[in-house]
Formats: sequence, structure tokens, C-alpha cells
Amino acid sequence: MWTKIFKREPEFDTIRAGSVYRRVRRDNTVETATVLAVRDDSLGIPPVRYRVSIGRADNHVFEEGPRVLSLSCFAEHYLERRPRHLSLARASGARFQAH
Repeated sequence: MWTKIFKREPEFDTIRAGSVYRRVRRDNTVETATVLAVRDDSLGIPPVRYRVSIGRADNHVFEEGPRVLSLSCFAEHYLERRPRHLSLARASGARFQAH
């Protein structure tokens, strides 16, 4: 019960094509997810298609995708919304910097 009070609620309405989200994993790698599409399906569980960049502290960046998660699962994993221009700058050749 107490964990629900302090847990941040996902913002489903902000997750749409072009949105960029980030999460820092336990090993300090940074995953940046760029949403490609959110669609309705016949079961009422909207899938989120996204591309992910995985950045390590040694400045190596790996690109993976597309991947698919349910909307609720995506929102639980990627809580930190990022400005889109940060993703575009990295894609144009800017180096990854872990903070």
C-alpha cells in the first residue's frame, strides 16, 4: 500500500509517436526509447513500438529495435520523458554522455 503512495503514476496520454523516454538501469547503462507508434488492438491492450538506444559509461551506444511492449508495461519501465531534440542530436552524431 505505501509503495503505491510514493510510486509515480504513468502518464499514458503523453506516450505517442515521436516521444522520447529514458531509464537508468542498475548497472548505470542508460536506455533511451523513441516511440515509433502506439496502436489500438482488438484486445484493448495498446502495443507501443519503439526503438531503443543503450548507452554505457564508456560512451558506447547500441541501437536496437524495433521492440514492442504493452502501453502499461512501457509506462512502468520508461518513466522519465525527455525532450525530443536530445534524441535527434544524438542521432545526428553527438556523443552519448552519462550523467
